Amino acid sequence: MKTWLNSWLVYWESLNWSRYIDRELLVAVMALLAIGVIMLGSASLWVAERQYQNAFYYLNRQVLFIGVGLVAALLVYQIRLGFWQDLGVKLLPIALILLVLVLIPGIGKTVNGSSRWLEIGPFSLQVSELIKVIMLLYLSGYLVRHGKNLATSPSYQPLVIPLAVLGVVGALLLLEPDFGSAVIIISMGLVLLFLGGLPLKRLAVLFGGALVFMVPTAFMGYRGARMEAYINPWAFAEGKGYQTVHSLMAIGDGGWFGAGLGGGVQKLFYLPEAHNDFIFAVLAEEFGFIGMVVVLALYAWLVFRAFNIGFQADKSGQHYGAYVAYGVGFWMGFQVILHIGVNLAVLPPKGLTLPLMSYGGSSILITLIALALLMRVHRETQAALFGVAERKPTLKPSARSRTVRQLNKTTEKAG
Repeated sequence: MKTWLNSWLVYWESLNWSRYIDRELLVAVMALLAIGVIMLGSASLWVAERQYQNAFYYLNRQVLFIGVGLVAALLVYQIRLGFWQDLGVKLLPIALILLVLVLIPGIGKTVNGSSRWLEIGPFSLQVSELIKVIMLLYLSGYLVRHGKNLATSPSYQPLVIPLAVLGVVGALLLLEPDFGSAVIIISMGLVLLFLGGLPLKRLAVLFGGALVFMVPTAFMGYRGARMEAYINPWAFAEGKGYQTVHSLMAIGDGGWFGAGLGGGVQKLFYLPEAHNDFIFAVLAEEFGFIGMVVVLALYAWLVFRAFNIGFQADKSGQHYGAYVAYGVGFWMGFQVILHIGVNLAVLPPKGLTLPLMSYGGSSILITLIALALLMRVHRETQAALFGVAERKPTLKPSARSRTVRQLNKTTEKAG
């Protein structure tokens, strides 16, 4: 027993865990989660009291979702990236099946005209959130296997499969309808294809084709009414421009320093989905321009760390990890831009959550899992750079001091 404990002690000392955890990324994530819990509590108290006669209904559920998400993230962090690389292709059929199931009446749950959820006991799974991480894993693996052909092949043949997958997934998401998630997944796919070696000219052709398809789609059905309200929200202040107008009023009332925590007015039954799609507007009203800048800086740092981790992984030969890191960085950054753009009326309403802050179990769970994958990329990259194998050693107690000295010398030479 003593020998086993000493062996683990040597292993723990030798790894130097401060190097294998990106502390700056971790601080940014924890800060955003803390701010999100505070803002969700402020934004949801009144509506929760009216709907459920429990002012803390949404807050309690969000804390539960965060707890489950952190446990899931810890489990994902323990799994090698090679496992996800092999699993990506196998998860793709499951993703397509879920996208079909959610459209079947009686199986998919419909809320406000959109069928985006599957009931799982007392909880609902928003399928589009799960699809984001599945597509990230699948495309990253595809680029590792076929990246060379993408860069050198004179034909478009290497593009057929990923484009077909993106097209089918995008079409199924539009049938829900979930235009925002479709935009994020297709954009992430095109960016990853470019990073995988796709020539810029071909990317421009694909991007142009996506625009030709997506722009008319943005004006169809209910989205056309949203676009009309987006162009001139004040002309429809009592109708389809109601959310946009009250979001702008909340942001404008915030000024430099805001009305203080809990002092916002628009969340009091004026601004629909204040705890979800428009939580940034509540933040702006209560903490003003300064609060907005702080939150934006945290998101910017998170995205920067993701791309930095991807760069380091690419440099160390961890190409799958690099694609995963780049994908997570683009996904988080792009979704933040879309959410804030909607709140500022720079973009038409799309119903997208603000990562780590908006209410929603699926959003929190999948976001934390994606960030755990990012942390895992950092861990394996550092292990590759410093030459420390990630396995349990079987050392004798007498070898402890000698092993630690040897590892310290290796670390100094690598540094």
